[in-house]
Amino acid sequence: MSEVAQRGRLGAILAMLMLLASCGSATDPSDSNGSASPGPTSVAGIDPSALAVTVASYDIAQGAPRRFLAGVETSDRRLVTFATVDMKFAFAGTGKGEASGPELRTTGRYLPVAGSDVPEPPPIKPRIVTASQSRGVYATMVGFDRPGFWEVEVTADLDGKLRRGTGAFQVLESARLPDVGDAALATENLTISSSDAPPAAVDSRAAGDPDGTVPNPEIHSTTIAAALAAKRPVLAVFATPVYCTSRFCGPVTDLVAELARDYSDRAAFVHVEIWRNFQDKVINKAAAEWLLRDGNLTEPWIYLIGADGRIQARFDNVANRSELEPLLAALPTSAAMPISAAPSVGKA
Repeated sequence: MSEVAQRGRLGAILAMLMLLASCGSATDPSDSNGSASPGPTSVAGIDPSALAVTVASYDIAQGAPRRFLAGVETSDRRLVTFATVDMKFAFAGTGKGEASGPELRTTGRYLPVAGSDVPEPPPIKPRIVTASQSRGVYATMVGFDRPGFWEVEVTADLDGKLRRGTGAFQVLESARLPDVGDAALATENLTISSSDAPPAAVDSRAAGDPDGTVPNPEIHSTTIAAALAAKRPVLAVFATPVYCTSRFCGPVTDLVAELARDYSDRAAFVHVEIWRNFQDKVINKAAAEWLLRDGNLTEPWIYLIGADGRIQARFDNVANRSELEPLLAALPTSAAMPISAAPSVGKA
């Protein structure tokens, strides 16, 4: 690729990423919208057969292979779902005139949103559906050897015809948010025992309840700090079920509540609501400690913390039971953490 073409390609990627940054990122704890839902990074406007690819992963960093997510749509905004797609990754530069790097090729497997329908047996090739039929993304494991701007080309076999789309994204030198292997933050999130915050600050769904009741007490009864002090593994979900722009927060919060009922003898389960006051655009302190960096906040996130207090796994945006349950089932059994272990701290 010529230097002129390389610069043009990189310029297009930069423009796309700037557009994404302007859509859905929190800018300040007191003046923000609290969630970043990546928008399509390929617009299928000229070729109606082209696909639009949305890079759905957050906080992508160089290093060991990790989960990468991409949503795929047709030009008329229907979803490509089920089976597998081919993914080709290409380095596009950093803006300093270097040549493009080697290409990486992987297979993306369909990852349905928690609660989304999947036919039985599942289709052996991708299908085009509406959001009411199934919702999900394609997931793969891939490692990037350098920071900078990258592209992913997705190829899907739809009705015997190969259709393609491209998405752009940035790879960081290192993760900005708490990452696997890091010591977990001893956060004192709001719980149902917190006395100095409204119920909606504990879970945004409480605002829609006539009595202001916080749903799913099994994930609102203890703090991350208390669980760490008790040397209990923790599965923590950071999400705002009502105000999330990606529409994935409600399903993943419900999923964690379901797992809490099934695996309370193996871990403590915590939901951290993003908003202390949505109308005034105030983010909960606990959510900010984990996710707010330089005025930007992405969600939803799920973190699995080991009994040693270190992060064992993290899942951004879309996660389902098939990914989380094996990790929980592998934990040793012990007595469930009592609600009394959740202090009424009111510091979130």
